[in-house]
Amino acid sequence: MKKNKWFAAAIIGAQLMAASAGADDTADAIAALKQQIQALSSRVQELEAQHQADIQKPALAVGEKPAPGATEDVTAGTKAPPFITAGEGGFTMQSADTNFTLKLHGMGQLDSHYYASPNPGAKDTFTMRRLRAVASGTVYKDYDYYMQVDFGSGFLATTTNNNLLLDAYVDIHNFQPLQLKAGKMRVPVSLEVQPADENLYLVERGYPSELAPNRDVGFMLHGDLLHNSLYYGIGAFNGVPDGNSGDIEVADNEKDVAGRIFAQPFTNTDIAALKKFGLGFGGSYGIEAGTTTPSFSTMGRQKFFSYDSGSGTAASPNVTEAGGHVRLDPQGWYYWGPVGLYWEYIVSSEKFQLDSGAKHTQEWFDNRAWDVTASWYLTGENNAFWSPPAPLHPFRFDGSGWGAWQLLGRVQGISLDNAAFAKKANFVTANSAEDATTWGVGLDWFWNRNIKWIFEYEQTSFGFAPGAAAPKAGNVAAKNERVFMSRLQFGF
Repeated sequence: MKKNKWFAAAIIGAQLMAASAGADDTADAIAALKQQIQALSSRVQELEAQHQADIQKPALAVGEKPAPGATEDVTAGTKAPPFITAGEGGFTMQSADTNFTLKLHGMGQLDSHYYASPNPGAKDTFTMRRLRAVASGTVYKDYDYYMQVDFGSGFLATTTNNNLLLDAYVDIHNFQPLQLKAGKMRVPVSLEVQPADENLYLVERGYPSELAPNRDVGFMLHGDLLHNSLYYGIGAFNGVPDGNSGDIEVADNEKDVAGRIFAQPFTNTDIAALKKFGLGFGGSYGIEAGTTTPSFSTMGRQKFFSYDSGSGTAASPNVTEAGGHVRLDPQGWYYWGPVGLYWEYIVSSEKFQLDSGAKHTQEWFDNRAWDVTASWYLTGENNAFWSPPAPLHPFRFDGSGWGAWQLLGRVQGISLDNAAFAKKANFVTANSAEDATTWGVGLDWFWNRNIKWIFEYEQTSFGFAPGAAAPKAGNVAAKNERVFMSRLQFGF
């Protein structure tokens, strides 16, 4: 209708100009112009009435034809047109029937590290820890897709593209209790691996995530049961070393089976204090024959333990995965109002082989890790595990709001099997520590849903296997690590 109005206005303007150019300002000319204006106004009113009637006309069913003598109006009775929105959650494009959507968003994390107890390998630095681009959405209502890549310098790209391509999967969810996810995804074992990286409470995940698989390619059945009080996920994956991700299996034909179950027994009750209490268990089993072995780092991202990685000679021993690999991971959380707590304990039991010339030694090692993390929103927001809430009063430079403030504390530890340090068959590199214990405190400042600051202090002490040589000065484990970290996270 706006087009019709502009068309009428243009005609009126043209007539006025013609009348002004070709005739004197006489009473007859003015009367003629008034008649034309009245006629055009009547036509505009007729077009408006017709447009309103077309809007209220019912849409034709699929295959239905107009009644005899009627003219089919392809615009009548149609649904709202497709639309594009932009907001704190990104940019969204959606079809008129909402069955097709595309969401684009991204996230960057600028980290800083300051080591109060510096070692030669620990440099105070600024790092682009993550720089993510994400495309996700739905096709034909029942098929979700998710693709995420990382351009940050915190990880180096590998020949198998393990770190550049983080996620790429489709999730078929026609029936909520039984859904199918296929592609590269987070493996359902560890609790702290599951949340998106932008929703982390602290700069780094805890030690249990270093003994669990991160992302892997495979298939998974999952769903929510009993009115969303019980979640399960179980699938088959290529298999990756502890703390690692993978795109392709190059070492063997075996596959890992991994699963996780998590119950919130009080979520549908009226007991407010227990609604967000949950207990779960994750685990995996597989046969590994890879050449990549895990290594373990502190919260300050300094490596303090690694297996031998050489040519396999007596002077340069080499360790590889050599058989079964079992992970067991009990986990849980509790949230009530602004306070929250989550915990996790994991055992990773795996068979390794040491090659040192003509000697080949195989051993099972039981490595363990645990952590407990507590948090409290000082500004009163409701606490949650999966994602932070919107600040009650977003930060404003005029002083009308100061955002959300979250206080955090964490204690954790990791212990590597001391059999790996045996003198007769030492599987580990020199200067490796047998265990690490860390405590830390943090303060998160949410300006809004898109800008977040993290300020954190972590202190780590190390333990050593009986009879093992103490690390030489200048190595990571030679003294306690004390590190101040911060993060500026921005997203859209």
